[in-house]
Amino acid sequence: MDRVANRPLRRKSRKVDQNVPQGETKLSWRSVRGYVTAVTRLYSTQKGLGMNCHPSPREDNIRQYLKTLQRRDAKRDKEQYADKGRDTLLDGYTEEEFERICSELWSRSDASPECHFRTLVDLLLGHYMLTRGGDRRTAEISDLHTFEFPGEGPTRCMPLIFTTRAGKENQHGRLETAGAVRNRRPLVCILSGLAFYLLYRWDLTDEPFPDLSQRAAWYDTRLLKTTSGDRAAELAYNTQRDWVCKAFAYAGVASQKKTHLPRSGGAKTAELKGVSEDQIRRAGRWNQEQMVGCYQIGRAHV
Repeated sequence: MDRVANRPLRRKSRKVDQNVPQGETKLSWRSVRGYVTAVTRLYSTQKGLGMNCHPSPREDNIRQYLKTLQRRDAKRDKEQYADKGRDTLLDGYTEEEFERICSELWSRSDASPECHFRTLVDLLLGHYMLTRGGDRRTAEISDLHTFEFPGEGPTRCMPLIFTTRAGKENQHGRLETAGAVRNRRPLVCILSGLAFYLLYRWDLTDEPFPDLSQRAAWYDTRLLKTTSGDRAAELAYNTQRDWVCKAFAYAGVASQKKTHLPRSGGAKTAELKGVSEDQIRRAGRWNQEQMVGCYQIGRAHV
């Protein structure tokens, strides 16, 4: 464990100050916890199959060791004058800035319209449905559906529903869902952005409308399309990140996070609007520690 926790990073993380030498970088305690979790899950699988009779590798001394690493990281951040705004409201965007980002993507859509609309949909999915960047890259058209909620207002309520059975924290095919309703402001409405993106793809380019007669003909079609023309190809992370960086630059938004920012920004916006912690945690599929430690400013109780 010491060998893993104390080795220098193979490649300097974007979160590490550029003035810190490569040899002085260390794996964060959260990353070490990820290794521990992976080993523990393997142990649990082997234990269930009767292949491992040893005690659990996650004993009290491991928990104490992780707490030691937490204190080490806190001390290191203080010594290196790490940015205290990281993971707070300062490291993100306000509601007005998010609207400006979306507005810029709409207004610049005459140049590379498909890429601008794709990035708009990408950010809106992350902001309103709290999806991870990887989930959005792998999303398929068949993951989306809608149905009517009767009696929910003066107009028809037809929310957009996103389902997935895979992801970073979902390795066993568990069904997860997220939803969003129409926004009264078209520039930041996920249904509006998605409608224009799909309209452009299927009506103004050479991409044919999906053949819905059989599942095999359209289930593999990606939501965020690549420029290669392969409908089943997954959008590359670097492509996603580059376009998100462009969108932030358009609106003058600076943040250490890039593709992950809409997920945390959406959670913080929801908290400021009075949404309960339980609802935010359920929507983002977080545990208590992850949500409070990484995604929320922490609500003051009077």
